[in-house]
Order: sequence, then structure tokens, then C-alpha cells
Amino acid sequence: MFLSDLTIKEYIDKGKIVIDGGCEIETTGISLHLGSELLIPKPYQIVDSSNPKEIEYIKYNLTQTPYVLRPNEFVLGSTKEVVKTDKDILTIIDGRSTYARLGMSIHLTAMVLDGVPFNKESSVLEIKNNGVFNILLHPGEKVGTYLFSLLSTPIQKNKESVYENQNRITPPSFI
Repeated sequence: MFLSDLTIKEYIDKGKIVIDGGCEIETTGISLHLGSELLIPKPYQIVDSSNPKEIEYIKYNLTQTPYVLRPNEFVLGSTKEVVKTDKDILTIIDGRSTYARLGMSIHLTAMVLDGVPFNKESSVLEIKNNGVFNILLHPGEKVGTYLFSLLSTPIQKNKESVYENQNRITPPSFI
């Protein structure tokens, strides 16, 4: 069961959902905004999960100049919002349809945020331009929505992750 705006507001008031960095409640979620920094992967690196090495990125500050995301380009971003929920709430990222119609996605596979019930985290966005347009990325721009779903029972297991407590863009880790 997905939560409506009324239930989301009630859960925020009760502290079951905590949002830092601004909170814009929509009909079925919370607006998700792009943070102020991007990581741009240096091209042609070899990534080998059985022999992991640190992947090289260029940091890009969006507050100085918007970034031009070119066709077929991929970058990492993060959300302005930092989210935490109770362990009976599942958080999901949903991309904004306006950008999808231009060919841009903000998450490639990891739409369920399985660390949010355990930690207060910003969300890393895997931003890909699959279209033919150059798309300007601005800090604070609405790029999606956080959706919340009530689980049948609270999560009992503990979660350990290399991405635990991420509050910035976190590159992939095979360690």
C-alpha cells in the first residue's frame, strides 16, 4: 500500500518519516531535488569486480554553472533531501515523467532505497541521458519523487552496507 499525501504528512508529524533539506509533499510522495554536485566518470576505465580498483571521477559543482548532460552521457548525482523512515516503511524513487520524455532517467536499477529505514541518507542518483537532447542540470531542480509504501511488518534484520549513512554522492564499491 502506497502512502497518500495525508498519511505522509501524518507520518512526518509523528517522526515516522524524517526529511531534511526541504519537504514538498505531493499527492503520493515527496518531491526529490537534485543536489549541488555531480560526479562525472572519467571515460574508458576498466572496471573489474573481481579485482576492484577505485574508479576515477571529476567533481562538478552545479552551483557555479549548470551541467550540460549530453546524449548517451552518464553521471552520478545525489538528492538535496536526506531521508529516514521507520522500519515498516519502504522508500522508492520515481523519476519525473517530463525528463523521461526527454530520454533522461535518474535511477537505473536501484529504485528501492533499502538503507533508508536504517540510516538518515541522501540518495545517489544514476543519471543517464538516453535521448537526443542536451539537458541542462541545475542544483535544486525537481527530478523525481520519493514514494512510500507500508510493509506488512517492520523489518527485523539489520542492514550492513558499504553505502551506510551516505550524505553525499557515493561512487560504486565492490569491496
